[in-house]
Amino acid sequence: MFVQNATAGINAVLSSFPLEPGDQILTTNHRYDAVRFTLDRAAAARGASVVEATVPFPITSPAEVVDCVRRAITSRTRLMILDQITSPTALIYPAHALVDLAREHGIAVCIDGAHAPGQVDLDIEGLGADFWVGNLHKWLCAPKGTAVLCVAKPWQDRIHPTVTSHGHTKGLDQEFHWCGTFDPTAWLTAPAAVQLHRDQGGPAFRAAHHALVRQGRIEIASALGVDLPHPDEPTLYGSMATIPLPIPVDQTWDLFTALREEDGIEVPIIPWREQAWVRISGFAGYNRPEQYSLLGKTLARRLG
Repeated sequence: MFVQNATAGINAVLSSFPLEPGDQILTTNHRYDAVRFTLDRAAAARGASVVEATVPFPITSPAEVVDCVRRAITSRTRLMILDQITSPTALIYPAHALVDLAREHGIAVCIDGAHAPGQVDLDIEGLGADFWVGNLHKWLCAPKGTAVLCVAKPWQDRIHPTVTSHGHTKGLDQEFHWCGTFDPTAWLTAPAAVQLHRDQGGPAFRAAHHALVRQGRIEIASALGVDLPHPDEPTLYGSMATIPLPIPVDQTWDLFTALREEDGIEVPIIPWREQAWVRISGFAGYNRPEQYSLLGKTLARRLG
């Protein structure tokens, strides 16, 4: 089903999921803040709680993610909400291994693939998650407000939209089809956006994105004299990468504003876990290698 964004899809899952007092929802410390707030609200309404597995950053391998999540599971864990690609740190989580871990413990799992479509290979059915959400308006370049919620068959008669529609009781597709007055134009572009990505090269296009980011993160870290937070391992990052900045976290907004308004550079400057970070992205045909060199030099000048 189409939804407006990945967080809205997660909200639909949580509003229908059978949580009881004392149950736990498990996520990680790399989750998107809006998702954490959504989890908090859903848990509080039904006497449940949210547990965050602490995944280290810097990190050395995908196996660390699985180990950290495994250690956070308890007998009260009922649902896992886990990223496929994290927003603040741009890490690719080992989604298949995390789904297998959930299956091993008999726990339902929702994979938050907000950044996944157009950035990594996707086989949603083969992944085997109970729920999967992903945005098409990021790396597939569909208009804003185009996202997908996938629900495994055993759950399809139990998940309902947050707005009750004319399709109520008529099945999952009909219930999500028309939830009040809205403009479906963005959703209608989804097939064209997917086909455009394929026409541009699909896997080869994504590899070109990764090559830009690979070069960019090395250049920026070198310009700043900082260590990169993970090895140059393609299973850990795709078309985004996060690099630490040697400034206090309370200076992130000032730096972001100065880069945008004075230097003409648009890039996220992120305060996360008492550390300032810059998150770069690469899109072949739009970004050029020299842009990352310029960003590194500009950051070094401003922070030197």
